Amino acid sequence: MSEKIIELQNLSTSFRTERGLLKAIDGVSFDVHKGEILGVVGESGCGKSVTSQTILRLYDEKYTAVYEGKVLLEGEDILQIPYKKMQDIRGRRISMVFQDALSSLNPVFTVGYQIREAIRIHQKVSKKQANKMAIEMLSLVGIPAPERRVKQYPHELSGGMRQRVMIAISLACKPRLLIADEPTTALDVTIQAQIMDLIVQLNQQLDMGVILITHDLGVVAETCSRVVVMYLGQIVEEANVEDIFDNPKHPYTLGLIQSIPRLEGDRNKELYTIKGTVPLLSQIPTGCRFAKRCPYAKERCNTQMPDLIPVSETQKVRCFRYLEGGGIRYA
Repeated sequence: MSEKIIELQNLSTSFRTERGLLKAIDGVSFDVHKGEILGVVGESGCGKSVTSQTILRLYDEKYTAVYEGKVLLEGEDILQIPYKKMQDIRGRRISMVFQDALSSLNPVFTVGYQIREAIRIHQKVSKKQANKMAIEMLSLVGIPAPERRVKQYPHELSGGMRQRVMIAISLACKPRLLIADEPTTALDVTIQAQIMDLIVQLNQQLDMGVILITHDLGVVAETCSRVVVMYLGQIVEEANVEDIFDNPKHPYTLGLIQSIPRLEGDRNKELYTIKGTVPLLSQIPTGCRFAKRCPYAKERCNTQMPDLIPVSETQKVRCFRYLEGGGIRYA
């Protein structure tokens, strides 16, 4: 196994509200190795983005968020370092690509300025050197005529180019870990494929770790080596990508896979959906959090919380049905 870049140990994030603390992620543990792409999947509200933003400590820790557990970056617990030192880590050792490039880029500065700013925060280089590096980064992410584009503003670029600029900013200081949070949101299918191909290419070229947060299981199948499935703030299954699709153990994972539209088969057959919706954080049920929506749930599931247990060297699942020897099957 290659070098471990980051490890989350029993990580939890709670938010202060008028109703008290609401726990958005609860006991999340996983790791990412050098050169690996880890997929994190689940419905909206499952805790994917909160997990990624907790890693970077982006929430207001004085008034809003409370963290528990550990985030070990190459062995150092970055939840315990002084908050001001996180600026040295963000962008230099860990970078993040957000969903909406247009809202993430500053409209009043050129893209070249914004890349140079990211470089000069972490590296002692002149403005001229930073500009040269900015042009090189635009070229690296596949933007044509980078010498001209570096002088343009975000609104002068297409959606796909803006997202490439965001990736260029994120990689300007060659981080050890890239977090890509729904990096192809609002892009057309062709551009989505180009952006994902670019992330895979840079992952191999720079030998960095990648956490890919997405709803798109097709993208996961094409790009990731391992997958973490989250539901209502917890990991319900973790496995190699082949095991997730060929032999899912958790009913929620199976439901996500069955929800993927297929071209073959009966066109009149109704698209499979997981019944119900993700509960609010203020209404987290007792017992298994998926029990109310699970077709296999029994009385025990409504009162007891299953642990995340290993079922093989590469797969873990949080489900009583597996423990009791029962299986799940495609509908």
